[in-house]
Amino acid sequence: MIIPKEIREKIEQKLKLDEDIEKFFRENEDVDGLYFPSMEIVDEPTGEEQSNGEFCSQSCGYCEDDFYGHYYWPMDNGKYLRMYFEC
Repeated sequence: MIIPKEIREKIEQKLKLDEDIEKFFRENEDVDGLYFPSMEIVDEPTGEEQSNGEFCSQSCGYCEDDFYGHYYWPMDNGKYLRMYFEC
């Protein structure tokens, strides 16, 4: 299969947007443990409210000193950006 120009251009655009988003987070947030490919926009967060309207839904790992879950950032349209994390 050869990827046609129309799809290649969309892939290039997506990768550039992903890079811009990751750069924004690296400049404004502690990104250790965040899994950028997991980004989703959701209507409602789950978990416990943190600061600035952010939410965290996490579980304890097998070693009981590690955690995983989802972090939610409020967006200007009333929805939330959800991203998976492990730490």
